[in-house]
Amino acid sequence: MKVKFLPVKIYYSFPIQLLLLHFRKYQILVVFWAVLFSTVNGNFAKVFGGDALFLAPEYLGKVNFYSTTILGLATGLFAMSWNITTFILHTGRFKFLATTSQPFFKYCLNNSIFPLAFIINLLFRGWEYQRYQQLSTVPEILLLSEGFICGYLFVIFFSFFYFFNADKNIGRRLGKQFGNTRNFVRTVFKPTQDKDENALPVHNYFNSPWKLRRARNVDHYNKRYLDSILKQHHFAAMITVGCALVFLVFLSYMMDFSVFRIPAGASVMIFFAFLIGVAGAYAYMLQSWAIPVLLLMTIGLNWMVEHNLVDNRNKGYGLNYHERDARPQYSVSALQQFFTEARARNDKEQTLQILENWKAKFPEGEKPKLIVVNFSGGGLRAATWSMNVLQRLDTLMKGELMDHTFLMTGASGGMIGASYFRALYLEKQQGMLINLHDSVYTERIARDLLNSVFTSMAVNDFITPFRSFRIGNDVYAKDRGYTFEMQLNANTDNVLDKTLKYYQDPELKAQIPMLIWSATINADGRKLLISPQPVSYLCSPEYSPSMPGFQDVDGVDFGQYFARQGAMNMKVTSAIRMCATFPYVLPNVFLPSNPIVDVMDAGIRDNFGQETSMRFLHIFREWINENTSGVIFLQIRDTRKNDIKGIQQSMELSDMAFDPLFTMQQHWSAMQDFVQDAELNYLEGYFPGKFHRVIFQYVPQKEDRAAALSLHLTSREKIDIAGALDNPANRTAFDSVMHLINYQKVNK
Repeated sequence: MKVKFLPVKIYYSFPIQLLLLHFRKYQILVVFWAVLFSTVNGNFAKVFGGDALFLAPEYLGKVNFYSTTILGLATGLFAMSWNITTFILHTGRFKFLATTSQPFFKYCLNNSIFPLAFIINLLFRGWEYQRYQQLSTVPEILLLSEGFICGYLFVIFFSFFYFFNADKNIGRRLGKQFGNTRNFVRTVFKPTQDKDENALPVHNYFNSPWKLRRARNVDHYNKRYLDSILKQHHFAAMITVGCALVFLVFLSYMMDFSVFRIPAGASVMIFFAFLIGVAGAYAYMLQSWAIPVLLLMTIGLNWMVEHNLVDNRNKGYGLNYHERDARPQYSVSALQQFFTEARARNDKEQTLQILENWKAKFPEGEKPKLIVVNFSGGGLRAATWSMNVLQRLDTLMKGELMDHTFLMTGASGGMIGASYFRALYLEKQQGMLINLHDSVYTERIARDLLNSVFTSMAVNDFITPFRSFRIGNDVYAKDRGYTFEMQLNANTDNVLDKTLKYYQDPELKAQIPMLIWSATINADGRKLLISPQPVSYLCSPEYSPSMPGFQDVDGVDFGQYFARQGAMNMKVTSAIRMCATFPYVLPNVFLPSNPIVDVMDAGIRDNFGQETSMRFLHIFREWINENTSGVIFLQIRDTRKNDIKGIQQSMELSDMAFDPLFTMQQHWSAMQDFVQDAELNYLEGYFPGKFHRVIFQYVPQKEDRAAALSLHLTSREKIDIAGALDNPANRTAFDSVMHLINYQKVNK
């Protein structure tokens, strides 16, 4: 092929022809690169903190030379898997490679546009992220970059060494096969054969990183001979895909040991390497049958799941799932028959006793202020903000915050912080040397959860979904839900590694506030209320006496409805996870009911926890009015209230197409705010002059630099969250609480 003009030479160069071929054939393989580019640049999975997996990879809780080296190794493995897979799929169109020495090296060199572009992009974005988000120094950033490059190059050099030896072995086998030069010429050359219709024209290729060479014309070569050489290279290439699978299986079995919990970004890369290898092998072997066979496999898998032949559903750890006959019926009629007025009256009597125990902590004759705290959802951002506010408020109140607090409710991330603070307070009550105001506890609750969850998703959930562990006679999957709870316990020094039953007595004696976790039941939108105390009175609105016997049940008291399944033996971390099940990041928890129902994030029903606390205050309004000097209704939220974004001045075609689908999702929290504001307005009427609402809200120092709603926080985000305590609105809120408490003390 003779070409004179430079633009044409460039067009017919091997790298450009390969690049175009990737977009023409097997485009699904290009999707992997698109996902990676989009994630690193903060587009794909931004709400989950996906970019942090690659820009701040954590290993053993630290971002350092070793963590980026592991990420570099994994990236190198993915790049080689990409090269191997496309080498197998495409080299039949570029048979001139069979006439070169080390054809796989030549192929990789010319197929490096995607890998090189990704590495440059990753290093550039990593520099920005580490400099402005993690607040790292220039020498620290250079060290991290060095680790990544070293890891990547190690895999590349090792792979080429392997294929160099494979190339020599193939040459030896061919030498033995032909024996002498005459047999070689007779086999290799076949000048009368037809031209290969699948071959693509190539004028030149990179023979080395700095040298171009003209591609050899192979029309006179025997096609079968060239194919036999390439197929032997294909076999050598497939071995590396098998190695990736073996490594992933090894990782899944060693995940319980922290040293083997590699950065989540590295796990994703290795998982992608395996997937891209499997996809390539699948397409190569089945050719035109690939899609029909895939459809049959999907239908077969769906049938097995439907008939419970494959059951990897996530469960609440500690619950009894094996006694199927004892499972409660889940239906409207069954709920109405269970949650009766008589049951609600009995539960009210027990809570009234707890209220009396709470009041007894104060001097006789005193009417204390009753504090109710509501926590919003919002991942680690909400957890960290909640912890900061509770510590500051308890400091100002000289350690009396928990004494005045009777109820804590909320959703998702905020309840992680609330659960941790209350657990520390109980340990202090039990004689442990704990300074509740120590910043180490805020640092612990802000520690990363995302890396371990995504690592488990890539390794355990997809590669070894059959792995499990036991608690008593029940078997539970070792999936990302399990990893989340283990990592949360590790971050909080196992303070939360308790069962619901552990908190029953301290709550009953009013040593600690009542805390109610909630979740949303997907089957019908009802609220699942998880409390160590019986709270069936919160499961339906309180109607007037003129409607006797009518119970419009909109909630389920977990402790009572699943009592025969050992509800009080469930782990507190499972209750937290059920409350904070962000879609896809964590698996939905299935309950042992008949039929089985699953639950997810509390924020779907009530992202601020106020619905539960308002009903509680309404039910006990008479006791509260008689025995307290008023209610301090605290809302700790990780977003600014009534923060309505500006309306677009113009609309794009995509806005017109997708806005009707996502409008409700985008304004979900705002709509809940509006509804709950109206409900609070009515509630205030039951406490004339004695209801005080105070809001603490996380307001970023810069509007475009708000902490992400994620299970990962950067160093800058942690500083920004702590700094929001001194926002003028929050300072006023702290002053308001102190004024209310001190006013009560002055007027004893």
